[in-house]
Amino acid sequence: MKKNIIFILLLTLLGVCPAGCGSAQEYISEQLEVAAEDEPISSSVDDAADIMPPARAVIVHISGAVAKPGVYSLPEGSRLFDAIELSGGFNEEADESYLNLAAVLEDGLKYHIPTNGETEGLTEPERIYADDGKVDINHAGIEELMKLSGIGEGKAKAIVEYREEHGAFATTEDIRNVSGIGDGTYSGFKDEIIAR
Repeated sequence: MKKNIIFILLLTLLGVCPAGCGSAQEYISEQLEVAAEDEPISSSVDDAADIMPPARAVIVHISGAVAKPGVYSLPEGSRLFDAIELSGGFNEEADESYLNLAAVLEDGLKYHIPTNGETEGLTEPERIYADDGKVDINHAGIEELMKLSGIGEGKAKAIVEYREEHGAFATTEDIRNVSGIGDGTYSGFKDEIIAR
């Protein structure tokens, strides 16, 4: 930065002063040498990367019916289908329709990809609860949604109607798009839900 200012000053003085302004030119040359010692300029991509903020990541555990189950690091905002692709994709036993592949990954969570055998006997009510007891807002009916803090029959119906009209929720935060569910209501039940 300092070097750029001095360079502009040099060009200005050289443009204004005829060849006889030797003392000004000498002074500017000295200042350029000092600036070069203080602030070396580098156009290296590596140096630019050093000043860029690190990209945020989420680390998730993918288990079950994928080619390479394991722990994976992905950029923040990645979706479940990204993690499945990174883990080698579904294997031939996977029930690809069971999960919400558009769900945004949450850091530190385990995502189990079930086989057809694991989901074969499940009824719809059994699908509404995640392994940790959270209510899946993409499968829960009105009665299940009414068990959430601050959700009565009217809001539960609004959630189901919104889901039928707009499709599955990609993230739990998307439920705030439902009429009548603001930040206050959402904060009351956000730890009780999951979107899958």
